[in-house]
Amino acid sequence: MAAAGAAVAGAFPAGTAEARSGPADLIVHNGRVLTLDQHFRSAEAIAVRGGRVLAVGGAREVKRLAGPRTQLLDAAGGTVLPGINDSHLHLSSFGLNRPPWTYDVDKATIDEVVEAVRAAVAQAPSPDSWIRGGGWQELKLPRAPRAADIDPVSGNHPVVLKDFSGHAISVNSAVLRLAGITRDTVPPVGGVIDKDADGEPTGVLRETARNLVQSVIPAFSAAEVSQAIDIGVGLLHAVGITSLTEPGIGLDTLEIYRDKARARRLPMRITALLSGGMAPATVRRILGGYRPAKDVDPRFVRVAGIKVYADGIPRFHTSWMNQPYLDGTNGTMVIDGANPAEQIANLHEMIRLATDAGMQVGTHATGDATTDAVVAGYVKAGGPDLRHYVIHCNFPSAATLRTMARHDIGANLNAEILYLQGRVLESIIGPELTEYQWPYRSALNAGVRVASGSDAPVVAPAWLRGVLAATLREGAAGQVAGEAERITVREALATYTSTSAWQDHAESWKGTLEPGKAADICMVGGDVLEVNPHELGTLPITATVVDGRVVYERSSGARGTLADAAALTTSGCSHNGRCCCEVAEEIRG
Repeated sequence: MAAAGAAVAGAFPAGTAEARSGPADLIVHNGRVLTLDQHFRSAEAIAVRGGRVLAVGGAREVKRLAGPRTQLLDAAGGTVLPGINDSHLHLSSFGLNRPPWTYDVDKATIDEVVEAVRAAVAQAPSPDSWIRGGGWQELKLPRAPRAADIDPVSGNHPVVLKDFSGHAISVNSAVLRLAGITRDTVPPVGGVIDKDADGEPTGVLRETARNLVQSVIPAFSAAEVSQAIDIGVGLLHAVGITSLTEPGIGLDTLEIYRDKARARRLPMRITALLSGGMAPATVRRILGGYRPAKDVDPRFVRVAGIKVYADGIPRFHTSWMNQPYLDGTNGTMVIDGANPAEQIANLHEMIRLATDAGMQVGTHATGDATTDAVVAGYVKAGGPDLRHYVIHCNFPSAATLRTMARHDIGANLNAEILYLQGRVLESIIGPELTEYQWPYRSALNAGVRVASGSDAPVVAPAWLRGVLAATLREGAAGQVAGEAERITVREALATYTSTSAWQDHAESWKGTLEPGKAADICMVGGDVLEVNPHELGTLPITATVVDGRVVYERSSGARGTLADAAALTTSGCSHNGRCCCEVAEEIRG
């Protein structure tokens, strides 16, 4: 596959470096520059001035643009790419998903989860402070952690443990009491309260049932969120990410981003979708409270639209499916409504409200029935070039893909989650859907624009692992899930750069390394087109440039290869005996 990608790559002819008056601020040389433009051209060097690409071409021509103060960055024979644009990443929770705010409970046994809670209690600042954990996986554990497991070690501390997907939580009895959840509590639409053999709640709350305890969980302070964002940005720089779309934020988080941008303390390009929730009233409320900010550079913070949350996830049987799961159930949407017809009507009303406000809509839709309803709502709403898209889009039918292509509706797929899961859902969805899940090849062949997003902190923002999974369709355990859905390395790279820029309405100024565009650059320590695709996930990120400024350089002594940052994302705070906050400080320089 790498060879096929290299064969179609064009090269800039000699003398094509575009010089303008004055020397370059930065020149990246001694590498294979992949512009990711429509011709997939390659070059030997790139020059930057004033935060923009000045020239791309042969090393000799580009180096003529150097002056006495030009910074030279040696790619050491590696690959020079446009900055990676993770098109679905929850930055604020990515930073908060680690100590001291959240403890790692991604364990292999219930006893290990309990021991992690015991350790967190021992470090708690007060006898009744909240304990938060995250990362447990029901397909790794024999079952979900329950209040009966947590109560003996938690004392007076309320405990809430998120699963890795964010679609379920486990709480102890203290939280159940605070929230008033009893055997008689009726879950909201789309929610599940797990109960034991006697009909008592176990402490496991799925999908919208999680909302029953949200009002009693203390919110993080603005200062905590701000600090977590800074840590997250540093870790993302270490894996070459320069832009991201954060879906489903509130106005308070938006203001934190805006304050950082105003102070020029946000070296990350943020495209935001405001949280539209699961009901038309929520969309009306968020639109009513939103005000554009004229004093913030939209190239660093821009509100693109609204995120709608339509269904759950396959592993909990909460994706709404046309054909039943192997257990005979079909799942359901989580949109407000007493029945599917009311839910679809409310979903379409939410889409219409956002569209009428000139807002792009990204809708979480994993089940094929949900995707059908979402796409129908997009088509019905009409409107200008808003570039609505389907988030996750796990199982779209061939007919729905054709409709998406015809109306330029995007698909936001998750190769990093595919890498994590491989074939583990086969016992839930069957072999046919396991082969088809996240259908990259089918979507591209249908003419759908496909962007890739990690969904971090659900999984690590390890985009090279995503390229590996999209090209080989292999999971971490080596299991192949869908050879027919393989795409080329070139196509996979585009999903993390140029197509993500299209999703952001930003293809005119970012996403490719062409003169005049944003000087956002990711340098990889290896040739991504020639290396065995199995080795892609092991390649280090050697430098990252945002707006023409080097924000991360591995040779400076900072830790943070792709594997390092991935480990920080999934393994709590430990990193060679040091806290991730210390590593992030090194990354920031």
